[in-house]
Amino acid sequence: MAMIDACVSTARCRFLLVALVVAVSIVNVLYLSINCPIDLSGDEAQYWDWSRRLDLSYYSKGPAVAYIIAASTSLFGDTMLAVRLPAIVMFAGITIGVYALASRVFDSERTALLAAGLMQLSPIFLFYSLAMTIDTPLVLCWTWATYFAVRAIIDGRRWAWIVVGVLLGLGFLAKYAALLWWVGMLAWGLIDRRRVRWGDALAGFAVSLAFTAPVLIWNARHDWVSFRHVAKQTGATGGSIFRGNFLELVGSQIGVVNPAIAILMIAAAGWAWKGGDSRRRMLLAIGATFFALTVIVSLFAKVQTNWPGPAYVTLIVLAAGFVADRAANAVSWRRWKGVVIAAVAIGIGAHVIGREPAMLIRPLRAIGLPEDKLAAIDGLSRLRGWEELGRRVGEEARALGDETIILCDSYMQTALMAFYVRGRPRTYYAGSYFTRPSRMTQYDLWDDCRLDRPELVGRNVVYVGKGGPMPDPLPAAFDRVEKLAEIPVYAGGVVVETFKVWRGWNFKGLARPTGPRSY
Repeated sequence: MAMIDACVSTARCRFLLVALVVAVSIVNVLYLSINCPIDLSGDEAQYWDWSRRLDLSYYSKGPAVAYIIAASTSLFGDTMLAVRLPAIVMFAGITIGVYALASRVFDSERTALLAAGLMQLSPIFLFYSLAMTIDTPLVLCWTWATYFAVRAIIDGRRWAWIVVGVLLGLGFLAKYAALLWWVGMLAWGLIDRRRVRWGDALAGFAVSLAFTAPVLIWNARHDWVSFRHVAKQTGATGGSIFRGNFLELVGSQIGVVNPAIAILMIAAAGWAWKGGDSRRRMLLAIGATFFALTVIVSLFAKVQTNWPGPAYVTLIVLAAGFVADRAANAVSWRRWKGVVIAAVAIGIGAHVIGREPAMLIRPLRAIGLPEDKLAAIDGLSRLRGWEELGRRVGEEARALGDETIILCDSYMQTALMAFYVRGRPRTYYAGSYFTRPSRMTQYDLWDDCRLDRPELVGRNVVYVGKGGPMPDPLPAAFDRVEKLAEIPVYAGGVVVETFKVWRGWNFKGLARPTGPRSY
């Protein structure tokens, strides 16, 4: 296989790895810096808002993401690039970790380079390389934890289990799912029955559990709201077979992984299972176990597209080993060459289109695609227009007076307006005060964001809502309200999003409705 044989030395492979990491990082920085078509997502803005109030933990997540963003913005300011810069740096670490893992498992720098390259071709890893969410630090810790587990098991480095524990503990502080890595390791131990120093592994597990302390302490002070939230999200409470999205999840994963890479992963899984190599089975157990857990959850609750992401770290490494094995034989390579070429073509296309899907709108309009269908093509519509909306909301707030409140329908809008309105003001979340309240969020736990505070009474409001009329009981909370002209967001000459804004005079305050809370 020419793509692999071109790397005739370890030094050249490592040089190409460095070149790949640097090139991807520079492309991402330039994309975010020069006429970037997207703004922060609601989640990223929420984590940024958390970073202004550092704590032991938060309503739905651990504290790591807030501290990471705080470190970056303290150095580079409160800008979109500064919020996302840690993701670019951590993705470089993920790429290097995948290379190191593949190199150690397959004893081949060339296979390692192939694994690092395959990862760049998967759309979900493009997301990790740009979006500063909890997933990127989780995947970074997951990748390196797996590498050090290999060092502990294969090389007999007993100290490496402690490093595994530290990494998974840090990963837990980003996303609680990090501790499920141990389930995959246990599955491998039970299936393969390889001699492992389980006492050392248990020491590593104990270290990872020690990192749960900040989250547990915070939750003990806040009525265990994170546990209630996670139970609701995963279907442990209130879940049913009718609330799952199994078929949607499976279909979405084929797309976000890259259909050709998905085929390679499936083939590699069979290759690992039948081959008898303990290291391959370890990669399979860690990846397949985590994926299976998310699939099980999807039978009872709505699983988000990004949830299975950590599984693909080891499965992509395994796929690279499979491709290298097929490439060693001319006959088998002819069977799989087309799939590899398809993976490259789809991956490159995903990188280009994924950064600006609106580029497809004008050509498709030219061939007669209806207007309503054109807007649906833009997969980034939810990331557009927030900076402009923040400017308009800021202007309205200044026109209504210095003490004007900015009130928003959803917690994501609340965080985005806090970021994009000039001066980075405190903003307020209205959803949990509706007659039919939205779920609880971090804003409900900050006393200075309550809407029943006496000092808010009598102030004017700019309200950012969603579709339809202003929800009850908001209209009655003002002397009068006025809906402003809707603010359209364009991409490729088509309206892909519309913002709704109201003015409200003489706010009377709001009390949360009585009854059970939604988590």
